[in-house]
Amino acid sequence: MWTPSRRTWRPRADAFLPVLALSLALGEAAAQPPRQRGVALGLFAEDPGFSYRPLLDEIRATGASHVSIVVPHYQHDIRSITIGPHPRFTPTDATVEQVLRHARKLGLDVLLFPILRLEYAVTPQEWRGSIQPRDRRAWWRSYRALLLKFARLARGHRTAMLCVGSELGSMDTDPVPWKQLLGEVRAIYDGKLVYSANWDHYDKVRIWHLVDLAGLSAYYQLTDGSERPDLQRLAHGWREVRVQISRWLVRVKRPLIFTELGYHSQKGTSAWPWDESAEKPVSLEEQRRCYQAFVRVWDGVPYLEGVYFWNWFGYGGPQSREYCPRGKPAAAEICRWFGASSCPRQWGIQD
Repeated sequence: MWTPSRRTWRPRADAFLPVLALSLALGEAAAQPPRQRGVALGLFAEDPGFSYRPLLDEIRATGASHVSIVVPHYQHDIRSITIGPHPRFTPTDATVEQVLRHARKLGLDVLLFPILRLEYAVTPQEWRGSIQPRDRRAWWRSYRALLLKFARLARGHRTAMLCVGSELGSMDTDPVPWKQLLGEVRAIYDGKLVYSANWDHYDKVRIWHLVDLAGLSAYYQLTDGSERPDLQRLAHGWREVRVQISRWLVRVKRPLIFTELGYHSQKGTSAWPWDESAEKPVSLEEQRRCYQAFVRVWDGVPYLEGVYFWNWFGYGGPQSREYCPRGKPAAAEICRWFGASSCPRQWGIQD
């Protein structure tokens, strides 16, 4: 759910100032977040020397117990058979290892999350979920090399979990190649394996029995976008989604984590949270309400093992239209639910 920027980004020193204490209102029930209180951190900087340490520090300050370290690798187009690092958009191995070491130093459990992207797409419908390699055996050999590399990295840094695939809708309905590959992964790495399915495809995935946790990229449409939604309407949308997911979980018999969950800070985001190319007017309040509605519906749900809010990479702040909640009221919703003692001072901004 991200498109590479054309410039190198560094966090501003004042983008996240944990100076405002938060407490629950009198009479409000205590929050019950899932065991994995997670935030995603995309390693998306173009600068090879970029330091993610300040961003990890901020994530820890939200009250997070877990972080998803998202590492992009690329194939040229939907027909390609070779996957590898991009010279601009993939971090070096040394950078990834630095991030993993600092996360551990902070006491954050890690979901190591390699993710496949395309360098070139003819239409918006061409993305990792629609790849059709011209030679599937060759593609699987390349994907195997990538995943075994990350299995060794996950073992070496003792990460809690490894994501073995994300939103590969055209490749996750045949369990045969996955069974062999994941057997090899388990021979290297003894942590938990996660697969992350897209929100509109999870019921078609046929590899849930091969992994330990069922992950979902949760960009569900909550409204039709015809009007500015209030909290009650957004919560209603999430309740309908929760019913669908709970019925599905009875079949797959796996703990649930939301591997990606986020909203643009734009007007109408509740109607198309998956559209990473959207450029509507800024609405910090609609983004905040979407977070608040999610928490209202999923707080205390026993079968929700974890959630990873998308995504802490980016400037953030009141002028940002991106997913990143840094320096926005949405960050306060994370802090509040995760039980942090402080959050960005900008949490009270309204439209």
